[in-house]
Amino acid sequence: MMGRKVKYKGVIIGAGHFSDVQLEAWQSVSDAEMVAIYDIDAAKADQLASKYEMLSFHDFDQMIREVNPDFIDICTPPASHFEYVRFAVDLGLPVLCQKPLAPTLSESEELVRYAAERNVPLMVNENWRWQPWYRHIKRVLEEGQLGEIFYANFAMRPGDGWGESPYPVQPYFREMERFLMFETGIHFIDTFRFLFGEISSVYCQSRRINPVIRGEDLSIMFANFSSGMVAVYDANRVAYTPINRSPTYGNMVIEGTEGKLRLDEEGRIFLINRGGTETEFVYEIPSGYKGGSAIATQRHFVDCLAEGRGFETSGSDYLTNMRILFSCYDSMQHKGNVAL
Repeated sequence: MMGRKVKYKGVIIGAGHFSDVQLEAWQSVSDAEMVAIYDIDAAKADQLASKYEMLSFHDFDQMIREVNPDFIDICTPPASHFEYVRFAVDLGLPVLCQKPLAPTLSESEELVRYAAERNVPLMVNENWRWQPWYRHIKRVLEEGQLGEIFYANFAMRPGDGWGESPYPVQPYFREMERFLMFETGIHFIDTFRFLFGEISSVYCQSRRINPVIRGEDLSIMFANFSSGMVAVYDANRVAYTPINRSPTYGNMVIEGTEGKLRLDEEGRIFLINRGGTETEFVYEIPSGYKGGSAIATQRHFVDCLAEGRGFETSGSDYLTNMRILFSCYDSMQHKGNVAL
């Protein structure tokens, strides 16, 4: 267990698009300081190092020797996660690792087991559940304002997946053989579990709409929950939407015996009770990436290290998300319901 420090000193591995998002968020986490970056692409590492006034390294071992960090933030593609997690664990350094854990379920399980056997803290950087609208929705549900929840639907329409050059922010999406569920759907699997509890079975269909990419860009997941409720994740990244890559990526409806909740593309929440009229649930949306969700996630990581608490998205808990994810792909292949 780590005691409270004045400031935790971290290093980040990876200098891609989301490393920039995370490094910006780290500026708002007062108990942490990111002091160095490593990437196999020296030019990219140097660019982010200059932007955030950090040291740039092109040799991982040299960075560790010279910086002596308190934790490692891994922000690289999933195929490299186990290698970097193993490096960190062997050094005894707590790990914040980007989602999803690994390209396969067996590798994900091995990664988590490797850290657990050596008693090294491992948190998956799953920031979706930390978007402020979901934290407030969770409170509404826990207070019982909607009665017994029996149905939820999220219609995800980022609108960035059409044309000859889709996904300009993250063009490597085009080459992913497993795309929409693996890259984006995993966020909603975790968020559904955060809001509604454990999933007992899934049925999933998918297809590719835009022929210039390799993977699926439309997926529909039907999730049955242990509570008896049903949720639908209705997603594609191709359909036109006036707000490209909106804060929420779409619209959500949650229905209960006593009322209904609606989440819009801007993060606004609306409630209507049985027999009443719809009113807006007013709250302040923090600044920063998707309502300050990256800041909240990374602050949670540091707070848990300092206080010796467990992470909301620990490696072991996140394995449940990975099992659900790969069950979705099993369902696509066999065209049937998959029990968990």
